Amino acid sequence: MAVAPSPGTTYDARAVANYFLELAQRDGKLVTPMGIEKLVYFAHGWKLGVYGTPLINQRIEVLKYGPSIRDLVNEFRRFGNDPITSPASVFERGPDGTFAPTFPEISKSQDPATARLIDQVWSAYKNFTAIQLSNMTHEAGSPWCKAVDNNQTFMDDESIKKYFSEQARANASRVNAT
Repeated sequence: MAVAPSPGTTYDARAVANYFLELAQRDGKLVTPMGIEKLVYFAHGWKLGVYGTPLINQRIEVLKYGPSIRDLVNEFRRFGNDPITSPASVFERGPDGTFAPTFPEISKSQDPATARLIDQVWSAYKNFTAIQLSNMTHEAGSPWCKAVDNNQTFMDDESIKKYFSEQARANASRVNAT
């Protein structure tokens, strides 16, 4: 039986992005800024759909190329369409009062269930290009499409949760039918 992630635990999207970047480096894969946004979105969606709780604490914007997370856009903009070559950082005030970069992370030992979920998302999506991932977010009936149709600026977690829980049920039905 799988252990569910801690219900109240949400992460900065940059911590989730850094986890994906570690997995990409391990597997010799390159990830672009658009790709990392979509991977973080899918991980957020699957956590909502399977466990009913959000993964990230940022809101997801509705932009032309699909779901977008402003902090990731700002962090990785400098790479353009090229692969990301350094982790996301956040500037925090240290004990001496000065600001220094820290690198948000998800601890496998402190939250193994969330780490497993992200590992599974990586395994499922790592071979798709950023454009393919973006196209997946545009599928008819997706939360992004519904948000566009409703002229929303941000996607709501309830819509994402409903969509991914339906996907999980459909996938379980296909697995059980074989």
